[in-house]
Amino acid sequence: MKNLTSLPAVPTYLARYMAIRDRKHRITRALLTDAHALIEERYEAYEQAIGGGTLAGLRCDSEALQLSESLRACYNGITQPLTQLKQAIKDAQPKRLLKYCPLCGTTLPGTFDHYMPAVRFPEFAVHPLNLVPCCARCNSTKDDDWLSAEGKRQFLHAYADQIPDLQFVTVTLHECAALGGVGATFSLERPAGLEDEMWALIESHFRRLKLINRYGELSNDEVAEILAGCRNFYHEGGLNVQSFLRRQAVDRRSVYGRNHWIAVLMDAMAGHPNLMVWVRDA
Repeated sequence: MKNLTSLPAVPTYLARYMAIRDRKHRITRALLTDAHALIEERYEAYEQAIGGGTLAGLRCDSEALQLSESLRACYNGITQPLTQLKQAIKDAQPKRLLKYCPLCGTTLPGTFDHYMPAVRFPEFAVHPLNLVPCCARCNSTKDDDWLSAEGKRQFLHAYADQIPDLQFVTVTLHECAALGGVGATFSLERPAGLEDEMWALIESHFRRLKLINRYGELSNDEVAEILAGCRNFYHEGGLNVQSFLRRQAVDRRSVYGRNHWIAVLMDAMAGHPNLMVWVRDA
């Protein structure tokens, strides 16, 4: 997994909000225009919390909650500036990154998650740093449950949390002679040098979204697809299947990060002594 790229500072995030606000119908627009100073203050508070690593301490605002219906209408009602904002967020990402949901790495991201739940923080309904492209499954699983009972964040923030370039997703391959196949079991292992707070957040993110189970559910098909690609390479005259597969893994890591489950799986398969046996038998 890799961090998402934030939108540039120009136009400002507040200006993007204002463009959306000004396309709403007259009553909503008037209410939000009167509350402009409040929204400006809350935008500054959000960005300061992200910069200072204090998102968990950002509290709901009673005045913003009173305007919840109007603020959330900025996101719920389709307008050209909102469509442009969503497209700008997608366009800001490196090519291929959004082939997979940045929260799970398994599915196409067809929706947006409000990291700070819109039901509690309606003022951030169209804040670019609060809109995370993701799949419907991750969106519904995360829902509004962003903090634990102890007040700790439970999910990685795709823009703000700097995901360490350390290996924490691992895989064990299993040969099954009776079935003539190869299986995979994924796990989460804490690497040396990873701070307690970041590890707790990573572990919570994976546990809450059930990512290790999801990788396991998808692994049989992915192993078969990887072996099919290796077999095609081999039958077309490729001599070093192991090197070919390692290059595939390096490419995956460069796009999706060191811990993308398919990159981890490819690396493990490339390093297995029976790779060529599997390729010939695939």
